[in-house]
Amino acid sequence: MKNYLSAILLICFLFTACENTWDKETRDMFHKACMKTARENGTMEAQAKEMCDCRLEKMMEKYPQFSDAMEHIEDIMNDTDFKDCDPKTY
Repeated sequence: MKNYLSAILLICFLFTACENTWDKETRDMFHKACMKTARENGTMEAQAKEMCDCRLEKMMEKYPQFSDAMEHIEDIMNDTDFKDCDPKTY
């Protein structure tokens, strides 16, 4: 999970550089990177979409400014709220 979120946020950061808000472009980039990583990890499409939607929603709620999310990357990676978004395996 740690590497997964780190990679997604790093990609978003690189593309948005100094952006400070979760504008449509930033949200789309986060979601696209999340979906790509989920597919690479073998997550089914519907589960990946649900997981990525959940993570983005929780991230924007906790860190309304994108720069805040970047400053708290370590907290995000250890946050159980984000882990709760992971697909459930039964």
